[in-house]
Amino acid sequence: MRQKIFDLTEQAACTKHWPAWLVRFAENCLGFTEFNRAHDLIEADLENNSSDNFFRLACKYIPLHYDVEGLENIPKEGPCVIVCNHPHGMSDGLMFGDAAMRVRSDVRIICNEWLNYVRAMRPYTIQVDVYGGDAAKRANMRGMRDTIKWLREGHCILVFPSGSAATFSCRDARVIDDPWQTNIASIIRKTGATVVPMNISGRTGILFQIVSVLAKPYRAALLAREIKRDQRTRHRLVLGKAISPNTISQLPDDEALSDYLRLSSMLLRYPLVAPTLTTPERKMEPIDPPEDAEVLQRELDACADNILYSNDSSGLVVYALEAAKVPRLMHEIGVQRERTYRAVGEGSGKACDLDAYDDHYVHLVMWDSRKRALAGAYRMGRTDHIVQTRGRKGIYNSLFFHLCRRLIRTLGNGLEMGRAFITAPYQRMPASLDTLWMGIGRFINKHPEYRYLYGTVSISQNYTPASRSLMLSYLRQHAMEPGLSRYIHAYEPPRALEIGLRSQDRRLLVRALPELKFLNTQVSALEPDGKGIPVLLRQYLRLGGRMVAFNVDSDFGDTLDCFVVVDLENAPKRLLDRYCGKNA
Repeated sequence: MRQKIFDLTEQAACTKHWPAWLVRFAENCLGFTEFNRAHDLIEADLENNSSDNFFRLACKYIPLHYDVEGLENIPKEGPCVIVCNHPHGMSDGLMFGDAAMRVRSDVRIICNEWLNYVRAMRPYTIQVDVYGGDAAKRANMRGMRDTIKWLREGHCILVFPSGSAATFSCRDARVIDDPWQTNIASIIRKTGATVVPMNISGRTGILFQIVSVLAKPYRAALLAREIKRDQRTRHRLVLGKAISPNTISQLPDDEALSDYLRLSSMLLRYPLVAPTLTTPERKMEPIDPPEDAEVLQRELDACADNILYSNDSSGLVVYALEAAKVPRLMHEIGVQRERTYRAVGEGSGKACDLDAYDDHYVHLVMWDSRKRALAGAYRMGRTDHIVQTRGRKGIYNSLFFHLCRRLIRTLGNGLEMGRAFITAPYQRMPASLDTLWMGIGRFINKHPEYRYLYGTVSISQNYTPASRSLMLSYLRQHAMEPGLSRYIHAYEPPRALEIGLRSQDRRLLVRALPELKFLNTQVSALEPDGKGIPVLLRQYLRLGGRMVAFNVDSDFGDTLDCFVVVDLENAPKRLLDRYCGKNA
C-alpha cells in the first residue's frame, strides 16, 4: 500500500490516539479510503507508462461520469484561460482537467492546497491562494509569476476564480459560487489571453452545506466524501464561446472583467436551445401571393410628392403614405409583414397582416426603385390626431398596455412607431435600416411639433430563453424610465422571463455589462447562430431610448414587446444631424 493521500491521523491530531478500527471507520465515512484506493490505481498505471493522462485515469477509477459540450470553443494553441464555476469540490478539477486535455496537452490548473495533496496531479498544478487580499498576494507571488509565465509562453490555464466550492447563500436561498476574485482578471489582462467560460452542473450535499454555514474551515474534511457522492451523478459540462482579448480590453477594470467572466460562465447553465417557433395550437393561413410590381409602381408614381428621402447609391426611396391612396401597396405591405415576421417565429397567422389601425396611420414605405420591389416599411401614428379623433383606443399599443391619461398627455406630441420590417433580400444590406431612419428624420423635419418617438420593439421566441431573460434583466437595470413607467401597465407582463435569471446573476449585470455592446456580445455567445440583440432595439437605445413597460403578445408567437420612448431633445446630436440633417 502506497502512502495515503488523505490520512485522518495527519489531518486531525486528536485522532492519533484513536484505535485503528475507529480510524478506519471514520476514513470510510469521509471517503478517504475509496479515494486513496483510486489514487493507488492511478499511480500504478502511470508507473506502467499508461497512455492515459492523470485526469483521464482519475475519472476512470473514482469514477466520475460527465457529458461535455463546446470543446470546439477551446483554441488549440495560444494563451488561453478557462474559467469555471465550482459547484462540488475536487471532482470539478478532475472533470475540468479531463475535458480540457482532450483538446490541449499543455494544461495547468490553478488549485489550492487541497488539490495539491494529490501527488499524481502535481505536474499539472500551479498552487495559488485565489481568495485574494494583500497577504495572500505576497504569499503567492511565485504562483502568480508561474501563471503569467505559462500563459506568455502560449499555454493553457484552468482556474476556479471562486477558489472554493459553492456555499449556501441566505440572501439567494440557494447554493451559489463564492465571490470571484479579481487577481485572475488581472492576470488575463496582463497576458492578453483568450478566455473560455465553462459551467459544471450540480452542487454539494446537504451535510457539506450545513458544515459550510456553521464551520466553513472544517468542511475541507468532507471533500473526499463529496467525490464519493459525485460518483452517483452524471454531470453536464458546457464550454461557451471564446472571449477575445479585444472584448476583455474594453471592460473598464478588473472588477468589471471578473463579473463579466462569472456571468459568462453562469449563463451556460440556462437552456441554450431556442424553443419551437410555432406551437401546434396556432393556425397559420397560407400567405397571399405578392402584388404585381407594375401595379405598385403606378401607385407610387402618383405619390411622387410624398417622397421623403432617396438613396442614390442603393436606389432605395422612402415615401410617407396614407393607406387610402395606395390600396394595392397596402396589401403588399401586409403580405411582406407576415412573411418577414413568420421567419423569426412571430406573425399574426393571417394570409395578410393588416389591421384596422393601418387605415389611420402614416406608412413609411421603403421602395427599391431599380428592382421595383418593396424593401421595408414602418407605421407611424400621430398621437395628437389619433387621440383627438378616436381617443386612447385609437392607439395601437392600447391593445397590449393600459395607457394612463398622464402618459397620453406626455406623449401627445409624439409619433407611435411600430410594425417595422425589412424584407429578407434587404436585411443584410447595411443601407436598409439607415435609409428607413433617414425617412423618419425627414418626416420629423416636416413636422417639428413631434418631440417623442415611442412604441414597442419585439424580441421574438427565436432567441433562447437565456438570451430573452438576459435582455429583459439588462433593460430593467440599465434602460428604465421610472417617471413614465408608473403610468403604463402591461396586460400580459413577462413574469416567467422576469424570474428567468437567478438573483445572483442579475446582480452581476451592473458591472459586467456597463454598455450595450457587452450585452450584444453575451447574447451572441448564447445564440446557436451567433445573432446579437435585435437591430431595432439597438437603434432605439443608441438614440437614448428608455423602457417604460414590457408585455408578452401571446397572439403573435409569444413575442416579448418592450415599450420604448425616445425623447428627441435628449438624443445624441450626431445621430440627429445624420437622420434629420445638420440644419434641422
